[in-house]
Amino acid sequence: MLKSLKKYMGSLLVAGFLCGAASGAAHAGQYIGGDLNLSLDENDDVLVLAADVIGEGRVGGDLTVFAADVRMNVTVDGEVQIVAADIELDGAVDGEVGLAGADIRVGADIFDDLDAAGADLTLNGTVAGNAALAGATVIITADAIVSGETEIGARELYMEGRLERGAEIHARDVVISGTIEGPLDIRARDVVIESGAVLTGPITVRSPKPPSVAEGAQIGELDYQQYEFDDNSDFDHPNVNIGIDDFGFAPSPWAFGGVFTASAFLLGLLVSLASPKGVASIASAFRRQPWVSGLLGLVVLAMMPILIPTLMVLLAVTVIGIPLAILLGLATPIFMFLAFAFGGIAIGDLVMNRTGEPAGFGLRAGSMLAALLVIGLISVIPFIGWAISMIVFCIGLGAWTIALFTRTKPQPNMDAV
Repeated sequence: MLKSLKKYMGSLLVAGFLCGAASGAAHAGQYIGGDLNLSLDENDDVLVLAADVIGEGRVGGDLTVFAADVRMNVTVDGEVQIVAADIELDGAVDGEVGLAGADIRVGADIFDDLDAAGADLTLNGTVAGNAALAGATVIITADAIVSGETEIGARELYMEGRLERGAEIHARDVVISGTIEGPLDIRARDVVIESGAVLTGPITVRSPKPPSVAEGAQIGELDYQQYEFDDNSDFDHPNVNIGIDDFGFAPSPWAFGGVFTASAFLLGLLVSLASPKGVASIASAFRRQPWVSGLLGLVVLAMMPILIPTLMVLLAVTVIGIPLAILLGLATPIFMFLAFAFGGIAIGDLVMNRTGEPAGFGLRAGSMLAALLVIGLISVIPFIGWAISMIVFCIGLGAWTIALFTRTKPQPNMDAV
């Protein structure tokens, strides 16, 4: 069950960006699913939305991937943009590359700029343009070459490769054993230059103590400046700007709607796992009394601005009630979001559960996903989207209220028997 939940979660976190991607240019190749093993031969752009992706082949346009784990060995004529937990990119890319994830390994030959941000970042390919790298641990292996300018922000940096136009480094710990040609500016807590390192300079090191230079290292003119390094303020370099805009994912109504829909689905999925009978009661309440559910939800929503503050004031008059009042205030947005998820569950169950019997987990998840995706697509339409979202919220809130105050168990639809 945990493995199944992981797949659902991974797929939905990816699907949350579907609406954002849909607002961009049309993609000739779209691959959407759970775990994908792709052999690509596309002349135009390719969009991939999945849980785990393994891919190889050729892409004539841009390649965009949203997934949990990605392993790609591809030749791409355009740009590459990947957002995932784990990323491995090999092959050759003519355009810019933007990567955001947890564990990232770049072995591709990139003929333009590289922007990459992750927890653990390893570069062992070549970059013809500039490179901006950010991560907790950044490793530039002996096979890596950056022909353009390099900017690095890291906790720990291990530089074994070749940087041909200098570098600007902000890191806590810096270990250099490779070659850096041109100006080198380092701001760090500890700097170690190992034997075999070649630094043509000029070199500026700002650190609490002078750099440790091993015998055999070749370094140019060195300017050491004593500097009190601060882990909090000096971790990120201001010019290493690995943000959402760099990947072309500028927030839009589609993106917000997609993320909101994915979050609602994930919350509904977790509640369906934790309390299947309770969710079934909510779906059954809406099925029995659809109009009553919507109207009751509207009434409860209208009363909340009065009811919630009143309850908080009544609780706050006692010492024991003060933390409960605070908890109620904090929990109210969560309850409201959960009501929206319940609305999606109820609508999906009514449309796709033709028998009316309590749905199993698979049918529950599928029907909820279908309903929320449709609601999410409609939600970006001005006014209409807002109205539809409010109706879904009121349905969920009303059905939830009926289920809470009704002891009747969910019953099969006898008309369907």
